[in-house]
Amino acid sequence: MADDKGGYGSGLTDAEAKEFHGIFIMSFLIFTGIAVVAHILVWMWRPWLPSVNGYSMVEGAATAVQSALTLLA
Repeated sequence: MADDKGGYGSGLTDAEAKEFHGIFIMSFLIFTGIAVVAHILVWMWRPWLPSVNGYSMVEGAATAVQSALTLLA
C-alpha cells in the first residue's frame, strides 16, 4: 500500500504542496499590499496621532463648510 502522498498529514504530494504554498504566499502578499495602501490612505485622511492642536484642522473645515452653507441659504 505504498502511495505517493506526503507524510505530513495534509494528503498532498510534494508538487501539490509547493503549488499551494506559492498560491498562499502570493495571495498573502497581495492582501498585505492592499492593507498597506489602505492604511496609508486613511492616515493621509485622518492621522491616528493628532498634532499638538488635536484635530483642529478638521474642526476648522467643518466651520468653513457651515459658513459657506449659511451664505448660500
